[in-house]
Amino acid sequence: LESDLKYLRDNGCTAISARELAAWEWGKGKLPDKPVLLTFDDAQESFREYALPLLEEYGMCAVVAVVGEYADEYTASGDENPAYAYMSWEAIGEIAASGRVEIASHTQAMHNAKGARRGCAINPGESEADYAAALGSDLETVAESIERATGERPYIFAYPFGFVCREAAELLSGSGYSVAMTCEQRVNILTREPGELLWLGRFNRPAGISSNSFFSNII
Repeated sequence: LESDLKYLRDNGCTAISARELAAWEWGKGKLPDKPVLLTFDDAQESFREYALPLLEEYGMCAVVAVVGEYADEYTASGDENPAYAYMSWEAIGEIAASGRVEIASHTQAMHNAKGARRGCAINPGESEADYAAALGSDLETVAESIERATGERPYIFAYPFGFVCREAAELLSGSGYSVAMTCEQRVNILTREPGELLWLGRFNRPAGISSNSFFSNII
């Protein structure tokens, strides 16, 4: 991770917040020449232990997407082992208070690729009303927990496993979300088209390759 942050800095990239991105989309403010959005899914304890100090050292910011049921479990257990644990709600509040981290919703209990539904996508044959009730309830549960922990309701969403659908995007938009991240690996070419921030692409960072190899075809 430190190698990646150093590569971005040395190649003229600037980490921006989702708030800055949304403001630009609404015609307020400017973005740097090479803006990047750094995102970390699932809110693992290893982020607090290792990533946050590096963000502070390199003057960068990031988005951390929280799965509510994971945070509930580790709040109850008190386990903070960075090798496998997820952050408690207290820890999530702590990283948010750093000023370098924005907290996104990653659903309360829909982070599942092989369950009753694929992530938070609508099921075949499911009515839009039933789907809206199911997803809306899930989103409200995790949003309330995030607000209690950080003092702010989330406006950023990460689609679990990247499973997207029109119905989810419409519900997110109507629930106060202005930024949502897929798992489509592509550079975002933004034009201020309405709703485009609800379909952001992002690159998964695999292990075992150098920073230069990873970034060479991206920036």
